[in-house]
This record gives sequence, structure tokens and C-alpha cells, in this order.
Amino acid sequence: MKRVFSRITAAILVAGALGACAPQSESADQSGNVRVLAPQSNSKAGYSLQTVELLGIEDLQTVTGKFVRFFLSPRITNNSLHGRPAVARFIKNKSGDFIPANEMTQQLVTIYAHTQKLALLDEELGAGGVNQWPRDVGVGVRVKGSSGANNAFYDGATDSMLVVPYTQDGLAIAINGGILAHEHFHSLFFKLVLKDVVDDDAGVHSRDSFMDDASIVQEDLSGRGRREKPVLIGDELDEATLLKFHRLAMMRGLNEGLADFWGWMYTGNPDFIAQSLPSQKRVRSLEVSDLFGIYELPNKTVVRNNLELFHASGERTKFRDYVTGYAYTVGTQFSRVLKKFTDIYSKERGLEDLAARKEVAKLVIKMLPSLKVDLAEKKDTYYTHDQFVQSLVKELGEMKKKECEFLAEVLETSAETPMVYSCVEETGWVIKSATAENPEAREVK
Repeated sequence: MKRVFSRITAAILVAGALGACAPQSESADQSGNVRVLAPQSNSKAGYSLQTVELLGIEDLQTVTGKFVRFFLSPRITNNSLHGRPAVARFIKNKSGDFIPANEMTQQLVTIYAHTQKLALLDEELGAGGVNQWPRDVGVGVRVKGSSGANNAFYDGATDSMLVVPYTQDGLAIAINGGILAHEHFHSLFFKLVLKDVVDDDAGVHSRDSFMDDASIVQEDLSGRGRREKPVLIGDELDEATLLKFHRLAMMRGLNEGLADFWGWMYTGNPDFIAQSLPSQKRVRSLEVSDLFGIYELPNKTVVRNNLELFHASGERTKFRDYVTGYAYTVGTQFSRVLKKFTDIYSKERGLEDLAARKEVAKLVIKMLPSLKVDLAEKKDTYYTHDQFVQSLVKELGEMKKKECEFLAEVLETSAETPMVYSCVEETGWVIKSATAENPEAREVK
């Protein structure tokens, strides 16, 4: 699929548009709202070139405008992107639309188109004003070896999205609307949960883990680049260290899981990641049939046991690196539960799929402040799965019966000790819990 859009562009030109095309130089004079042909999804599986109106364009030759400012292979100085702009090439057809003349231009216009949609979506979902515009986006980001290829990530320190060259045969990451939405959510999570509370290590990626050294300049200007002594296999794993890495796994896991939910919310495709990274289909798909894949969230004991088991395994790797990878497993559990809850929410409330996805997305935005308090600020306590469900219930308000039953089953399946959760109709449906030692049911709030 990687070269699909070049073939589509070529087909358009060969079909007869070329003879009526205006010179490339015309793009230099274009500003305001400009119609371009950009790869867009027209189904859960397919992409095609569609006419898209880019809003607030200031310079079409660099695809700079109200929503995005691009940098080609940027350097990072003083926590800002620096470098030359990416230059686009277009051909104008008889209808006045600008057709990207190469693959890089297709990526630029697609990123711009999705970014403006995501900006408008922020307003609709209650996150307006969190991000500032235009967003800085680095393309053609230089990476270390092959390990950093085929990636994109949000960097909180520079408040930018960095897109690494794509070398596989699937859908280019810069074209994948779900992955772009995923990275966009990281910017919301960073600003509403992490910023000014925890250090950079609590984010999703560490840019210096795979960016080329030449791209990173003055990384340690304010002490942000300092790194603690790493915990290695064989070091003592005391309670304080366990707590720290448990919090890190949950924080990164929720950041990743909610971002995966955001990508699905935006596209409707539960396998949007696999479109670009097929190897991730089994482990990152939001659509699963396995009972525990749908109903189980990671509880405190499960997370602690995974940390302790890996530490005892003797694997020769930094413990933090393991936690960073394990966080994706944690996150997928949260994203799958949210996806299934949204499906039930849609049926119970008689909403179309997209409308239901947006309504649950609004609940997620409302939950982020409680995540900041419970997860980021309380550094001396464990964050648990039931706190997440309680936050969702609180923001949900009056629950429908099937919604209540699903969340009750999630809590019961995920419980560390035998618990019975049931739904009772009072003033609306509420979840109540009981144990063998304390059979009197208490409401879950």
C-alpha cells in the first residue's frame, strides 16, 4: 500500500489532467482556503484521493498555515524545532484543485488536513484551547539505525509531532489518520495530565532514544535531560522502586491506551495501527473475541507480578526499558474495554456509531483531571484499575442497564480478591460490590 497514492496521482495525470495543468509556480500565490487532493479514508479499510479544503493556508509551497508549520529533518534547540521547511510540489487540474506531485507532498497535505479536523474535533469534544496553533510537525526525522524507523511520536518538551520515514509496504504513517489522531491525543494527555507534575520520563517516548544525535542540540538546558541511575537486572527491587515503576507502567499505559481509543474514535477502524504496522494487529487491535481481552483491566497485583517476574528473569536490559514496552500491553487492556463500552453505549442510547464514539471521547476528556490527581500527583500511592472505572462512572452520570452490567463485569473480572459486583436500579442503575466477609452490598462510586 506504500506506493498507492503515487500510482493514483500518476493515473490522474495520465487520464488527461496533465494537459490542462497550470505551472507549479502557481502554488506560490495560493493562500486562504485551498482545495487539494489528499489521501483520505472512505471506509474502515480503504484510502483514496479525495478533494479536501485546507483552511487558513499562508504558503502552499511549504503547506504552512493556521494549523501546521512543517520542518524537514529538524534539529531541536532550546526545546524548539529548527530547520528548513518542507517544500511541496503540486500540479493544478482543470477544476482548480492542487494535486500533490510527489509522495512527500501527499504526506504534508494529509497531515495538515487531519490536524485541522482534529483541532475542530477538540472544540466539539470539550478540549478546545488545550492545544495552540499552528502545531509544529517534523517530517523526515533522522533516526538511529533501523530501530527508530516507521514511527511517529509526540514530544512534550517541544510540543511537536515528529514523523520518522516509513520503509514498510503498508499505509505510510504520515497518511494514517488513526495514528495521527493517536499522537494528537498524546498532546492532550501531556497538557491535561503530565505537564508540570511529572518529569519527561513519564511520557510515551523519549526522543533521544531513537532520534539521531545530530538532531538533538542543547538537550539539557534546564536539567530536563538529566537521567537517574538506571535500575538493572540484579539490583534490589524494593517497595519504593516497585511503586515508582508501577506508577510509570500505569501512566504510560493509560497514555497509550487512551490514545489508541482516540485513533479508533477518529477513524472507526479498530485495526488502524495494523494498516501501517501489520505486526501489531494481534497485540494492539481493539477488536477481540477473547473474554479476558474484553473484560479484564490490569490490577495492582498483576502489574506488580509482571514487574517482579521480569526483574527476576535475568534478562540483560534496563528495567525502565522493559516497563516502557510493558506499558503498551497495559494500555491495550484499557483501550479494548473502552471500545466495548462504547459499542454498548451506542446500542443502549440509540446512537449512531460515530456519535457514540464522540460522546465517550467527551467522557475521557472529563476524566483526565482526575487522572492528573490520582495518577500523576499522588506519587506515594498505587493507581488501580477500579479508580479508572470509578472516574468513568462519575463522568457518565446516569447509567443504562447494559452499561452498568458491563462495567460491573469488568470490575469483577479484574478484581484482585474474590468480589461480587452487581447492578441495582435505584435512581438510575448503580454498581454495588460485596465480599464473602462483607456480604452487604456497597455502591461503587
